[in-house]
Amino acid sequence: MSWLKKNDLLDGKIVFVNASEHAQGNTHRIGQRLLSGKDFSQLDLVNYKIYQIGQNYADDQFNEVLAKLKEADTIILGTPVYWHAMSGYLKVLLERLSQQADPTALAGKKVAVFVQGAAPSDTIKPTKAIVKRFAKVAQMQYIEMGDF
Repeated sequence: MSWLKKNDLLDGKIVFVNASEHAQGNTHRIGQRLLSGKDFSQLDLVNYKIYQIGQNYADDQFNEVLAKLKEADTIILGTPVYWHAMSGYLKVLLERLSQQADPTALAGKKVAVFVQGAAPSDTIKPTKAIVKRFAKVAQMQYIEMGDF
């Protein structure tokens, strides 16, 4: 099924999580194009301090990001390819979400992911598998997106 047909599954409040180090880079541009015509907000992970599991610092902004995600009905994750894998920003976010006190805090929400970058083909399948597994554990509905 093409992205355009899948786009019909996107309803309610949409949050696009840009997991790139470049808030206005290629991941941003692809997200903007994919969500054209939809009402959505963009959350750029590069603008938040989200520490690794086990690190406890007063300026950690994970709860702020979580609050924004809780407001969404649909969460679109966009990641560039860094060293043959999803970005560290996305990896840390998924780890923190899955290891919080209530790992089902986003239950019932829709989630999808897209991967972009130079030769992302080796990264697309494992990244989608990780997000699909995360969705199952978090009791979210995984939406399959086309490859780009």
